[in-house]
Amino acid sequence: MSEHDDLRKQMSSKEIRKLDITDLERIARFRRAGYGGSVSDSMSSLGVRNTVFADRFRPLRQGMQLVGRALPIKLHSLVEDRSAEWQKEIEARWEAEGGHPQKRMMREVATQPPGSILCFDCGGDMQPAHFGEMSCQLAYAHGCRGMLLAGNCRDTQYVLKMPDFPMFSFGTRPNAFGGWSITEVNRPIYLPGHLTHYVKVEPGDFIFGDNDGVQLIPRDIVDEVLLRVEAIFEVENKEREQLAAGMPIDEVYRVFGVL
Repeated sequence: MSEHDDLRKQMSSKEIRKLDITDLERIARFRRAGYGGSVSDSMSSLGVRNTVFADRFRPLRQGMQLVGRALPIKLHSLVEDRSAEWQKEIEARWEAEGGHPQKRMMREVATQPPGSILCFDCGGDMQPAHFGEMSCQLAYAHGCRGMLLAGNCRDTQYVLKMPDFPMFSFGTRPNAFGGWSITEVNRPIYLPGHLTHYVKVEPGDFIFGDNDGVQLIPRDIVDEVLLRVEAIFEVENKEREQLAAGMPIDEVYRVFGVL
């Protein structure tokens, strides 16, 4: 039996293991061992598919790894030239609901264990930038470790200087005018999918993104996927060494099976 066959046999088990670790530890382990293909293969071995997001989500810079616990946010676009009366009414409503929606979102970030990922459903609105560097700095200071933005970001030259805030978005724009308002915080949302029209994002699901794209890992199987990803990593590291050393082709397929 090849090492790949042995690994496939292990992965055919449907046992769902749990780890007693923090999300920051999960993030570090996924970043060390994980890449898009191994995450996808691990979920497929558990019968989970159709959780790949649309290729419209692009990293601000190649090499970014977006990993962490989803904190879904829903927005509603606004139009300009809103009347003073409308502004007064909406501010009174916000005050009754506990403050400005963005402040409520940041409070929610602060209540989460470190390692959250802001996931923005912008309702298809692509007119303004929906998030900028100062908001990224505030979120990061309270434990957020990146963003999946179905809209535009801005201030990217400063976002890129942050030590650990990977951003995957639809694009960039300089203008904040036009505007939007947060309508729901930490409630399920839908984001555009690759194999399905939408991927549902539930609070507590896990996000994994790299150069190959972004995927959702359902919250109930995060640790099992991590352990399978690490098993793939160990086998493939041995394989890489032997391939680089010039292992004969027939021997490659005898030992490792189909690559």
